[in-house]
Amino acid sequence: MELRTLRYFLAVCEHGTMSRAAEALHVTQPALSRQIAALERELGTPLLERRSRSVTPTEKGLYLRRRAQEIVGLADQTTSDLARGEDIVEGDVFIGAGESEGLRVIARHVRAFREKYPDVRFHLHSGNAPDLIERLEHGVDDFSVLMSYPDVDRYAHLRLSPTDAWGVLMRDDDPLVARDTASPADLLDAPLIVPERHAKGGGLTGLLATWFGDRAGEATIATTYNLAYNGALLAREGVGRMLSFDGLTTVGPGTGLEFRLLFPPLVSVIDLAWKRDVPLGDAARRFLELVRAGNL
Repeated sequence: MELRTLRYFLAVCEHGTMSRAAEALHVTQPALSRQIAALERELGTPLLERRSRSVTPTEKGLYLRRRAQEIVGLADQTTSDLARGEDIVEGDVFIGAGESEGLRVIARHVRAFREKYPDVRFHLHSGNAPDLIERLEHGVDDFSVLMSYPDVDRYAHLRLSPTDAWGVLMRDDDPLVARDTASPADLLDAPLIVPERHAKGGGLTGLLATWFGDRAGEATIATTYNLAYNGALLAREGVGRMLSFDGLTTVGPGTGLEFRLLFPPLVSVIDLAWKRDVPLGDAARRFLELVRAGNL
């Protein structure tokens, strides 16, 4: 597969017709059609479902589109890194991160870095740990911000100074609002909404299972979530109480929601991770130096 052909395929997926894609690429429609047909022959599978006035990716085409975006993006990033003059710092830094109040630390470093190097652009991708690790492994992101990731030692990493405190998000009419904190016993009388990485087979896993201790099996999981915003919607509608990090959701008067910290306290450490023995681009390397200096 050539990069040019992958760019052609991505253009067809984006524009939805061969004619519009050909126009955007400044090639003839027959030439573009031949390139896509040759790609399908090379891969041995149809990539597009052709209709009279439009084309859409097949299931295999959707897979290729995702991979092609990663490949083309990585190639463009590499070209940009190598093409810069030595006395000019510009380019792109790609960071994957879970939802965490600790991202404020990274945000402050991004602001400070761009004040010094305004030609550097940052790209933030939000996701859960499996998504972030896949992007890191495939070179799509330079860094990942991970919370209490159990295999973080597989990567070079820098422990950031803040931690994320766990608590419970609930409706403001929940009887638990009257308490200052929430213990394991307090959370067994109502369904729970928990992060998907902490639930398996209908039960709790990881840090949450450890925190509940012997009573973990008594917890009722109503739903799981991977984005705090969506989890908070479920909590607001009374589906259950949501276990999450402090500071991710607005609470208090007018929101219909309240938050209480867990007791005994439960915290997650935060690491900035990158692949070992893989050289970073100039902008990413300089950004890491700034984060290290500010994290002392």
